[in-house]
Amino acid sequence: MNTYLDREIRGICLNVPRNEDTDVFVKFVDEWLAPRNCNLLVLLTRYNYQFESRPECASKNAVSKETMIQIREACKRNNIKLVPKMNLLGHQSGKLKDSMDGLLRSHPEFDETPEMDEVFYCRSLCPNHPDIKPIIFDLMDELIEVCEADGLHIGCDEVFDIGLCERCKSTGKSTADIFADWINALASHLRKNGKRTYMWGDRLLSSKTGYGTWEASGNATESAINKVAKDIIICDWHYENNDAYVSVDIFGSHGFEFLVCPWRYKENAVKFLQYAENHGGDNLKGFLATTWHRSTEIAKHIMGIETSENETIQKLAVTLEELFK
Repeated sequence: MNTYLDREIRGICLNVPRNEDTDVFVKFVDEWLAPRNCNLLVLLTRYNYQFESRPECASKNAVSKETMIQIREACKRNNIKLVPKMNLLGHQSGKLKDSMDGLLRSHPEFDETPEMDEVFYCRSLCPNHPDIKPIIFDLMDELIEVCEADGLHIGCDEVFDIGLCERCKSTGKSTADIFADWINALASHLRKNGKRTYMWGDRLLSSKTGYGTWEASGNATESAINKVAKDIIICDWHYENNDAYVSVDIFGSHGFEFLVCPWRYKENAVKFLQYAENHGGDNLKGFLATTWHRSTEIAKHIMGIETSENETIQKLAVTLEELFK
C-alpha cells in the first residue's frame, strides 16, 4: 500500500489516447499501472469518442470504439476499475478562439453566454435549456456502455459561467441551486441505471477556505454542498503547497465519500496525502493522481521508451513513481 495513504483506492486520471497510440497506452496499463496495484483508471474522454447515438457531438479525430474496447479489456484483465470522464457543465471550450467542442460546437443553442464574443477557456453549458438533458443522457449512457463501467465522472469543475443567461435568470434560482439541480439530475440518471457518479469538488468549496478561485467557488455555488446527493464520490483536487487542506475535513464532515487528487509536484502531493490520511476519516477512500498531459507521452517517459523534454511531465513522472511505489 501507499506509504502516505493507506486506503482502498489507488487511482489515476489519464487522457484517452489517440487511436494510433492505443498499444502504448495498453502497455502502460499492463506493465506499469497493474504491477503497482493501481485499481482505478478515470479515462478523460470528454467528447473525444466516436459517438453513435449523437455523432455530431464527437470531437475531431475522436477515438474509435475499438480503441475503447482495447482499453476496457486491459483494465478488466488487471482488475482495474474503468470510469470514463466527461465535462458536463464547464470546460466546453479550449483556450483558443473557435475552439468550442462537442455540444457547443454542434449545439450552440446550449451556450450559457452566447453573447460573449471571445471563446473563454471554461465556457459553460446552460443547464436549464429544455433540450439538453436527452442529448447529455445519450452521451453518458453510450460511454458507460462501451466501457462496461459502473460509474461516470461528470467533471463539473471550474464553472465560472452559471446563472447568467436569461433562461437561468428567469428561474429565480441561486447559482447554488442551479448547480445542485444539474448535478442531481445527472446523478439521478446514473443512479436509475445502477451507476455511480464521480465529480470534482472545487465548486462545492467557498473561497473563504483560503483556496484560490480555480480551486474554490467565487460565484456562490458552495452552498450546493448541502443540496447535492450524498452518494456522489467527490474528487478533491489541490496542487499547491498548503499548510492545511481543509477540503478534506469539509467533505468528510458532510458525509461524502471522496478521493484526494494531487498533480505534478511530489512534495505537495505527499503533503496532501499525509494530511488526508490524518484528517479524512472513514469517508476518505484513497487517491486519484491527475496528469493533464497526453497520456502516451507520460507513459513513454515513465516506462523509459522515449524521454520527454516537457518539464511538467518529468516532474509528474517522479510524483507518480512516489505515489504508486
